[in-house]
Amino acid sequence: VYCRKHGKKYLKKLRAYLRDKPTSVHFVDEVFAIDNSVHDRKLEELKKKIIEVASQQPYWGEHIPTRWFILEQELMRLRDAGVKVVSHSTVENLNKEGTVRIEDSEELDLFLRYLHETGTVIYFSIEVLRDNIMLDPKWMIDALKLLINARPNLPDNPADNNTESSSLADNDTESSSPAASAAHRDITQKWSDFKEKGILTVELVGL
Repeated sequence: VYCRKHGKKYLKKLRAYLRDKPTSVHFVDEVFAIDNSVHDRKLEELKKKIIEVASQQPYWGEHIPTRWFILEQELMRLRDAGVKVVSHSTVENLNKEGTVRIEDSEELDLFLRYLHETGTVIYFSIEVLRDNIMLDPKWMIDALKLLINARPNLPDNPADNNTESSSLADNDTESSSPAASAAHRDITQKWSDFKEKGILTVELVGL
């Protein structure tokens, strides 16, 4: 999403930066300058473009085994009930309880990787990370947004930033604004949840 005035300039810089990176294949030619209004005509054009690009993905319209569909529905039922993360063993048990089962661990891994590729869950099949399957990717996105949007309680004078600014985690909550304090609490809680569930690991951060 780009502002109308500088959209093309930003897009050019971004393309140049990502030219030699794998993510460059995901670029489309159009620029959609929207202002976050629900009535913006460009917003509808953006939605149509997303559907158009998504329909070109190799998995679009692909048939999946009934046993995959049944297990996916069970996982989505847990997600809708507020469960954010499940263990690999929980998925295995759900599969065993199903009327039609995935028969072996290789197919179960393929099923989970399929859900990951379609954006339904977050799952990494490497040994150190495979035990946690995130049922609600938006939960992770919200946590990253908290971190990215966090702002230290900076002084009004930019010249004082070098001496008086500090990271949000180190701010004295008594001297912070209510908004900064609330953001600090949100970040601390979200990342504590990740740490408690074993999601934040050196291997994951390095991916």
